[in-house]
Amino acid sequence: MVLSGAMCFRMKDAALKVLYLRDNQLLAGGLQAGKGIQGEEISVVPNRSLDAKFSPVILGVQSGSQCLSCGTGQEPTLKLEPVNIMELYHGAKESKSFTFYRRDTGLTSSFESAAYPGWFLCTMPEADQPLRLTQLPKDASWDDPITDFYFQRCD
Repeated sequence: MVLSGAMCFRMKDAALKVLYLRDNQLLAGGLQAGKGIQGEEISVVPNRSLDAKFSPVILGVQSGSQCLSCGTGQEPTLKLEPVNIMELYHGAKESKSFTFYRRDTGLTSSFESAAYPGWFLCTMPEADQPLRLTQLPKDASWDDPITDFYFQRCD
């Protein structure tokens, strides 16, 4: 099956902070000027060049005109890059740095970088902090980054 367009999802972390875009950065929070935030629409397509059994997905914002990338340096650096999600889907560009393996863990999912195994999308316990990458700590603590997300289709 070939998609004609990206699927639309909304993401909240396990602490119910929604992802929203501000100053070209994805942040996790819940209130803005005392009002609830609906959250950013996340465009999603599978990466067809990687093994489907690992659920490889490419995540974008602003109707897929910018995509989350882990970069290509020695250490991963999460950033939004101005690349069209459908170009990545159709294989027009190298897409591994834009790809995350989605793992369902019951009601939530985690997203591991395909280019940097062991690095996961995360939010911080404090509100209005940027989405980032982390390695899973060996001993969990209350102030650890949050790596579990509710991943729901848009209405």
